Amino acid sequence: MFKLKNLLKEDLKIQSSGKSDGYIHNWKEEMEKGKFDPKNPTVVVSGLGSYSLTGLKKSVASQLLDLSKRLKGGSEMDVDNVYSLLVKNDSLLYKVKALKDVQNELKTSVWKRRITIYKRR
Repeated sequence: MFKLKNLLKEDLKIQSSGKSDGYIHNWKEEMEKGKFDPKNPTVVVSGLGSYSLTGLKKSVASQLLDLSKRLKGGSEMDVDNVYSLLVKNDSLLYKVKALKDVQNELKTSVWKRRITIYKRR
């Protein structure tokens, strides 16, 4: 039986490129217009599009729930579909990496300062 860690090492095309797979979009313009939401910024997922942070979380959760339901079906075809959707189709993994990138970005002192200054306006 394969461990997911080994499976991902073998078949996963997505590798950390050293650059961010997700970032906060148009934050300067939104802050200038007073429309920036620090709890729900617009996130760009490289190669996929832009989402609100909560929308991106909901999208990932929905996809994972779908994969879970397919696995519970238990047939070989369901398992093959889950494998294909999780490993061969990188979109879910890019979304998760983008969430992690944005989460890490928002924890930085630079972003904490930006948000504090924005809230004081």
